[in-house]
Amino acid sequence: MPQFYTLLTDTGQAKLANAVALGGTIEITELAVGDGGGSLPTPDSSATALINELRRAPINTSQTDPDNPSWIVVEQVLPPDVGGWTIREIGIIDADGDLIGIGNYPETYKPVLAEGSSRTQTVRFVLEVSDTAAVTLKVDPSVVLATRQFVEAERAAHEASRAHPLATEAQRGMAIKASQTEVNAGDDDGKFVTSMKLKNWATQWVKAATETVAGMLKIATQAQTDAGTDDTTAVTPKKLRWGVSYSISADGYIAFPSWLGGFILQWLGINSRPDGLNFTWPIPFPNDVFVSGALDYGTGIDVVNTTNVTNSGGTFQTPAGGGGTVCSIIAIGK
Repeated sequence: MPQFYTLLTDTGQAKLANAVALGGTIEITELAVGDGGGSLPTPDSSATALINELRRAPINTSQTDPDNPSWIVVEQVLPPDVGGWTIREIGIIDADGDLIGIGNYPETYKPVLAEGSSRTQTVRFVLEVSDTAAVTLKVDPSVVLATRQFVEAERAAHEASRAHPLATEAQRGMAIKASQTEVNAGDDDGKFVTSMKLKNWATQWVKAATETVAGMLKIATQAQTDAGTDDTTAVTPKKLRWGVSYSISADGYIAFPSWLGGFILQWLGINSRPDGLNFTWPIPFPNDVFVSGALDYGTGIDVVNTTNVTNSGGTFQTPAGGGGTVCSIIAIGK
């Protein structure tokens, strides 16, 4: 028989048999350690308590041994501030406070910080039962410590499971990175876009447009529009129309933009009189009057003309006796 072993107590055997028969379970909640009264004890199934219990606390982890399905493995972590004695005996207790399993333990001294040296000690209790389904191992996560091995195992299992919730607009979660093809297509709302792929997608749209390639264009300035020499910028309707003004009436004008020469055509109607008539252009010519003249709409043959023409107006003349003739004055300037 091995030197170190565990076994069910008489109470544990009875409770297990009853649980199997009635379809119930035994709920293991705590693990206790003791020093055996100073010597290594021999486990006794009739025991109802450890020989000299030193600590009892909730179990940290519990599981069925993966290689031996009938083995129940219970662990407890002793923190650095617990100890000052030698562990020689171990037991598991159910929710009713009864000792269900008992065992001896290789003599292990557990120091405390006050002694100048300490450590975290993991105590493991392995018990073979006929039906592990009849045993429930209850762990209270609010009062237990996890071993590094347990944490690493849980993390590895979590990562391998791929059972991670996906991120949505309402909750955090995992997200899959979109491929460049998916970014370019722009029809997948469940994957995230990296800055590099976004830049690659945007680059195809921010290249300069040409007569054969679709792309981006700068808006031309008014000076560029007026000069009419830039073939790489776009002209807006406002800039295209800038400088065009007109008044279509009996006395009116049409002013062309500078990129069409800045010419101004003006006209006005007038009744002549023998001694001449001063007139004013509908708008002043900004620079000069290139040519002006008068037209006679009367039935006779009269000579009409304009003199003393300036940027703001001039004098209309007609021969003596021609008063009352309806005429028009036309001028072109800039």
